[in-house]
Amino acid sequence: MKKMLKNLKKEQAIPFIVGLIIGLIIMLLFYPERIAELKNKEQVALTLNKTKITADELYDGFKNNYGMAVNELIEVIDKNILEEKYEMTTDMKKEITDYANNVISNYTNQYSITEEEFLKQSGYETREEFDNYIKLDYLRNKYYNEYLEKQITEDEIKDYYNKNVFGTITTEHILVEVTDTTDETTARSKAQEILNKLTKGTSWETLKTDYKNDIITETVTVDFDSSIDENYKTSAVNLKDGAYSKSLVHSSYGFHIIYRKSSETKPELESVKDRIVDVLKTEEETKDTNLYQKVMLKMREEAGLDIKDTYLKDLYKKYEKTINE
Repeated sequence: MKKMLKNLKKEQAIPFIVGLIIGLIIMLLFYPERIAELKNKEQVALTLNKTKITADELYDGFKNNYGMAVNELIEVIDKNILEEKYEMTTDMKKEITDYANNVISNYTNQYSITEEEFLKQSGYETREEFDNYIKLDYLRNKYYNEYLEKQITEDEIKDYYNKNVFGTITTEHILVEVTDTTDETTARSKAQEILNKLTKGTSWETLKTDYKNDIITETVTVDFDSSIDENYKTSAVNLKDGAYSKSLVHSSYGFHIIYRKSSETKPELESVKDRIVDVLKTEEETKDTNLYQKVMLKMREEAGLDIKDTYLKDLYKKYEKTINE
């Protein structure tokens, strides 16, 4: 799960706490006519298509963790939607459990703390509460990814393939880093000195040896979806096999001289289709940093979310407004 905890952060709910609790007390005790009643006199706070969620259910969640009131409201809604939509398979359960264990293991090992300490510091009272949150986040991301994939057309995939996909390129580079002790001007000058010697006939291997104390050299594989500096990728694509860059390539690390050693043929569309979809999804996320939250809003809308209580409805509308602004 690449988008862990992208929904509303728990600490963001704090400004709403006092007003929400007071409002719920008023709602439950003094204004029962504001919302519908079931036969057992429980009051319906919201509906999701045919599912009814009572005020008692919501209030139980709030009173147990009132500091996370807004997040609790949204979690109750999403849990009902997603558990209705997805039947948990054995593989899904295993993936969720493995991910939860990995998160805990990484934190406990990194900070030398116990599982109990991790849970407490993260705001969870029990392991079950943490596991339930991981499950909900997993289902949210499953819905999110499926939704985005449906928005990407075959024409968009083919267009990206024709314009951007290339066979794997193997490069080697000489890098003069910009560091605390080597400023940009000094690094550029040193890199240009090396490039000049290369241009005049000094071999690549000789330069690597002569400047071994000033440079970093390594082999870098470049694919169309590689997460590397765009300048580096563009330079590698534009070179021919056996050629090196004729000018310095600037990146966040410093100044590179790139040698393109070899390349593979362009892969067939079907073999890289899923990777192209991932790239296009990332591009959409770059355009709108609130895309994930907006998809979640749409999910609730399509699930027939209808908040009956005016106070809770106003609370959700304010949250919705912050996402769409």
